[in-house]
Amino acid sequence: MSRRSSALHRRQPQQLRARQTVDAILEAVIRIMKREGMDAVTTNRIAEVAGVSIGSVYQYFPDRRAIFAALHQRHIEQIDRVIETMLIQNASLPLEHLMPGLVDAMIDTHSADPELHDLFVAYVSPQAGGTRSFAERMHGAFRLALSARSSEMKKRRDLDKHVFVMTHMFESLCHGAVQQRPSRLPLTEAKAEIVRAILAYLHS
Repeated sequence: MSRRSSALHRRQPQQLRARQTVDAILEAVIRIMKREGMDAVTTNRIAEVAGVSIGSVYQYFPDRRAIFAALHQRHIEQIDRVIETMLIQNASLPLEHLMPGLVDAMIDTHSADPELHDLFVAYVSPQAGGTRSFAERMHGAFRLALSARSSEMKKRRDLDKHVFVMTHMFESLCHGAVQQRPSRLPLTEAKAEIVRAILAYLHS
């Protein structure tokens, strides 16, 4: 079985106790990675830190890459919930007030654990386990948001094309602010520039 297929065919926890075991395994991987480095992330060490048997680890994860894929999936689900919550809670706000909140939420969520994000970049394919890209996952939510604010946009362009460009801008610039921002550029200024760039495109 290939590494990719092993991640796809790992056993899914159904009962509460099983989900707790999986969560303990995933949290153990994060602790080991941060305290001891990637070389220490072995199934034996994971089982020891998680307080489970080695058999429990293999019961849900056939190999180490499957564990990283599961961590990645949990991460993107968190990101999606944060963005969707922001869109719902700020449904009545104009773009000038909505966009700063979205950028703050995206960047702050990634900045909270940059080491974990580095792990995903290094060890997990963006489409691991059939995961769709952020732009694909959030297309519908952002389409609704822009459709509700069509009067704020000066030109009537194809909405789906508009959303495609905007979501890719949003994801790429926010990731760039977390991973590649020059040391002389404060995060607050980087956020402001991202908002300015996206609004300039939406209003162009």
